[in-house]
Amino acid sequence: MAKKDKLKKSNLLYQRLKEALENGSKVRIEAEESYYGFPITLTKDFVEIMVLVPPDEYDEEDDSFKQVTWLVRLSSIFAIAYPTEYWSTARLEKLLEVGSNQV
Repeated sequence: MAKKDKLKKSNLLYQRLKEALENGSKVRIEAEESYYGFPITLTKDFVEIMVLVPPDEYDEEDDSFKQVTWLVRLSSIFAIAYPTEYWSTARLEKLLEVGSNQV
């Protein structure tokens, strides 16, 4: 019976992540701190969640936004995070400006 319950919960998690991926909805990751990101890839075993981290307000030297990707194994809810890209504040603003002009 426990295996069936675990399978149901896993399916529910997968369904919710699939809905978030399809709708472009944010999901929340609870770790030492809470992070919000968007699912970018979903398989039956793993989900990748992209988190955009703003510049550190205490570090005047670093004005870059960081893209961090969380890779989560769904069967055990085990995750790792790794940095994938960095954008300067100016570059990000320029990218957002270009995107808003096209709408």
